[in-house]
Amino acid sequence: GGGAFWFGFFERTGMDQLCKYVSIRQPESNRALGLETESEYRQRWISIRVIYFTAFVVYIAFCCVATSLWPYLNTLDPDAPKQFLFYLFAIPSLMQLVLSPLFGYWTNRASSIRLPMMLVIVFLIVGQVLYAVIEEIPNNRKYALLASRALVGASTVACTLYRAYISAATTVAERTKTTSYMALAQTLGLVGGSAVQPTFAGIGEEGFQVLGFRVNMYTSVGWFCAALGVINLVLMLPWFFRDHNIAVKEAMSGNAGLADGKKAWQTMELRYLPIGLMLVAFALLMFAYAALQTLLSPIALDQFNWTNEESLFYLGILMTAGALISCILFLMLDPLCKRFSETNVLVYGAMLALFVSQLVMIPVGSEPITAFLENSGNSTGNGTALGCPPTQEWCS
Repeated sequence: GGGAFWFGFFERTGMDQLCKYVSIRQPESNRALGLETESEYRQRWISIRVIYFTAFVVYIAFCCVATSLWPYLNTLDPDAPKQFLFYLFAIPSLMQLVLSPLFGYWTNRASSIRLPMMLVIVFLIVGQVLYAVIEEIPNNRKYALLASRALVGASTVACTLYRAYISAATTVAERTKTTSYMALAQTLGLVGGSAVQPTFAGIGEEGFQVLGFRVNMYTSVGWFCAALGVINLVLMLPWFFRDHNIAVKEAMSGNAGLADGKKAWQTMELRYLPIGLMLVAFALLMFAYAALQTLLSPIALDQFNWTNEESLFYLGILMTAGALISCILFLMLDPLCKRFSETNVLVYGAMLALFVSQLVMIPVGSEPITAFLENSGNSTGNGTALGCPPTQEWCS
């Protein structure tokens, strides 16, 4: 029954599963395919684990500033309008939209993702370092912040590269489970990114000086993510990461007499309608996430009368809790897809939840919003106004 299913799930994801994950031993089912030696299998899965770490780093760097971007912008340029926040959140997606096809073409021509991946990781490192040193720039700080976000957005091209790599570096039997683990790594990045900001919030806005650079609750996040990027860059070197294309070998073995991997791929039929629907579903998900990420901090500051430090702390906890729930769901994905069809899991487990989440965000209730009144004491010690500013019509 249902109880036995859940008990079996937690038993399978216990210590035995962890040992299997770490040991990287070639299972008999894979050995029977005759597509690779045990050494090749081990090297392939080491490379896949490097991809997991890359997914973790990209997502932690992308989302860790979600709750602090508006307060940080206010600190850098108190005159910057809220409309500028739109550009700060939009430009990463725009960079990904423009660069993903170009990097995809480069990867196909090079038949390797190492150099493209290393370049986008360099984008990430430079973008995060720029984010951390913006306070040292005397003028046009908000545009420097925009440039930092553009570089971090360019680094999200890694998502396109590692998804393509996972498709090529796994067999059909491995693909669903590997993809769910990759999504889990991304979600752990969301957890880490959400937890990083409240962790560093205790440093405060003043912070301290290190080698002439100011380290505070905003800039410390940039240095932390840059350090992760350096580690990721080292892991992409040939000693740790290598390109593998076992999917072509599997396609060739399933088409006797075909010695050309390209011809083997051409014999496989693409179902364009399901592919298109998946793209639409993913676009809807990212639209909802981007809208929430953009509006969460300014709305919370206006409605709850929080200081910048309180906003970073409470919103960080909120997003961490949501990401932890996502981690649990991704761990459940593989056994759920074995028990139910993948279509039902997608429709009832994902898209329905997305629809309900948007419904509960519709404003309800009649409790008045705390409005900022001049000379009312609704301000922090450094003069930052708290509450909903009267310049916004919906605050009155």
